[in-house]
Amino acid sequence: MKLKQTLLTAAVSAAVTSPAFALELEKPDVYGQLNAGALKIESQDAEAEAFELELGLQGKAEIDKGLNLNYAVEVDLSAAANSADDPTTGRDGEADVHVKEAKFWLPTRYGMFVAAPRGTSGQWSDIYGPINHYEYNISRADPRPDGIFAQPDRTSGTFAYHTPWFMKTKLVFAAITLNDRNDQDADGRAVRLVHKGENLGFAIGTTVLKQEQLPPFATDDYQISAVGLSYQFGGVALGAVWENNRNSPYPLDAEGKADFDSYGVSAQYITKKGAGVAVGYKEKDHDYSAADESVYTLKVEQRVASQVKVWAETGQYDNRPSNYAIGFNLTF
Repeated sequence: MKLKQTLLTAAVSAAVTSPAFALELEKPDVYGQLNAGALKIESQDAEAEAFELELGLQGKAEIDKGLNLNYAVEVDLSAAANSADDPTTGRDGEADVHVKEAKFWLPTRYGMFVAAPRGTSGQWSDIYGPINHYEYNISRADPRPDGIFAQPDRTSGTFAYHTPWFMKTKLVFAAITLNDRNDQDADGRAVRLVHKGENLGFAIGTTVLKQEQLPPFATDDYQISAVGLSYQFGGVALGAVWENNRNSPYPLDAEGKADFDSYGVSAQYITKKGAGVAVGYKEKDHDYSAADESVYTLKVEQRVASQVKVWAETGQYDNRPSNYAIGFNLTF
């Protein structure tokens, strides 16, 4: 509680510029994404699949002239759609509606303050974004489809502070409060440095999860360090990521080790007429050799309207079943 009170007090203190505020709410914007099609995983039947089915609401409240409290609430319905009336599990989809975003952010002259009970991980989007040119074979901790990288794409109970941009660079500090019964105000801490140049960009960061938050057999804090590089010119986008994991609680080898490194590279080219292709490679090198993995990815796409594209994609894995997918992506 002390940590939460300190962060909230700092945000309020930085925001207050007069003793009284006139709150004015703007009409929120509704947005969403429907990404659906057909998925074929080796050794499984082909099926219709909702890759992403998201609906969101975003807006802001004007507290004072130039001071706006922004908010976003977004739900992901894809798991509910895919598991509805599943005869193999008996699940009807009711428990699979996930809150993807539930966050507030307050930009000020002193930097930006964020409170997110649930939200997209900034570490994931800033560092791993340069290689996420795909629809299904996305780099994240979710074991479907690859499980190569350890950084989750979502986070819970997060308080963050972003410094003001200086020379196209900023620092971000975050505290993650996951468990209120382990005597740790902050179960995780993260820091990253982000630079966004005209063509070249990079982000480097570290996330530390406290031992008290991990399974009982963990003997130390778990540290995920990563760096991502991007370069864009014309319709070409290049990206590379390296992730280093120390004291991961899983999986352990015979000597109790669970350290590993993961790598990824990707290149994408989009023509002025909306045709595109992306190719990539990802690899995990684990102390426990049975957990090693690698994959080649390929995607082709064609934009048929300003907010609609069709695409086809494959991920060819070394140990896991390979996959083939085709679909359309509609955003609004």
